[in-house]
Amino acid sequence: MTRSLIKLALEGTSEARERLFARVSEFVIKDLDQRTDRELGIFAEVIIRLYSDGSPNDRARLAQKLASQGNTPIELARRIADDDITVAAPMLASSPVYTQEDLLGFVECLGTAHLQAIAKRTDLSQDVSDVIAEKGDLPVHRSLAGNRDVRLSRETMLTLVRHAAEDLVLREDLALRSDLSPAVCRMLLPLVDGETRKRLHRIIEGALSEEQLNQIARLKVLRQEFGTTLKTSDMIELWQEAEQADITVNELMIMLLQDGRLTHAIELLCARGRTALTPLRDAIFNDKLDLVMRTAAKAGLDPATFSLLAKVRCDHMKIPTTQVSEWTAAYRKHLESNSTAKQSRCGDFQANRGPRKSRPAGERNTRSPAL
Repeated sequence: MTRSLIKLALEGTSEARERLFARVSEFVIKDLDQRTDRELGIFAEVIIRLYSDGSPNDRARLAQKLASQGNTPIELARRIADDDITVAAPMLASSPVYTQEDLLGFVECLGTAHLQAIAKRTDLSQDVSDVIAEKGDLPVHRSLAGNRDVRLSRETMLTLVRHAAEDLVLREDLALRSDLSPAVCRMLLPLVDGETRKRLHRIIEGALSEEQLNQIARLKVLRQEFGTTLKTSDMIELWQEAEQADITVNELMIMLLQDGRLTHAIELLCARGRTALTPLRDAIFNDKLDLVMRTAAKAGLDPATFSLLAKVRCDHMKIPTTQVSEWTAAYRKHLESNSTAKQSRCGDFQANRGPRKSRPAGERNTRSPAL
């Protein structure tokens, strides 16, 4: 291989240099985790010299492989960051070798497409996000508002709220953030309505936790990615698809219930709780709470999901929603009782086992080996 590389280097044509870049890049990428820092440093020097001769596909492949590496030589990482966004995007979005100072420099001198990639990073400092918000355009602002892995400063929040007045997507992404202050919520209130307005009021009142906000944001993403599949009426098939997409039974139940699909939610609960459909449907509509709670517990429903089931049931049957709190309280007690009983059984089992008898030293196992 060394001879072929030397031959390409001596040839000196642009085509030969392009092939040389591809071969050296391939050599670097292969067994990347096993490369020493010295080896990577030497390879980086060669690749930087050849960089302008590399094809876009080869440069993009190199950037994709290096994006998750913590030992990428910084000069090479900076060279890739300055490339076309189709090449630089994975490095800008996730490479761990860039410092906050590097990111600030990129934001100051690179274009808005590069800023959009940087805005997705999970390690953004507030100083960097402040400059991104100041210099970015609408797609950049959307990426920044949708990045719920970082906390934004008050100045950045105010900047985004001002731009959100003209953009529905930005308003929705901003309203789903878990770091909204009551003051920012009040500024958003005139821009939104419906469920979003209710949610902002609950944040202002301190009634909505960060965990709940994160769940709301995740469900929004799931609906975007899983929306077409969610429409199926075959709950067995739907659950199989959900498992492959890492969607929990609680998340799937919530989406069905939010859409008013009580019948399908009952079918899913029946399948996950290993209960016959007819008795379960009868129990839900005729207030036979014990069977409903046992099935929900087997299915792994959280109290919040069970509470939503109870609410949708009341709405469907047009009965007072006072039963929602009654069902939820009873379900919490049921789960606590199950947990206590389980711990008691484990304790009894350990006690009944007694101390394990040790075999005398030197005693051989006389049991015949399995055939």
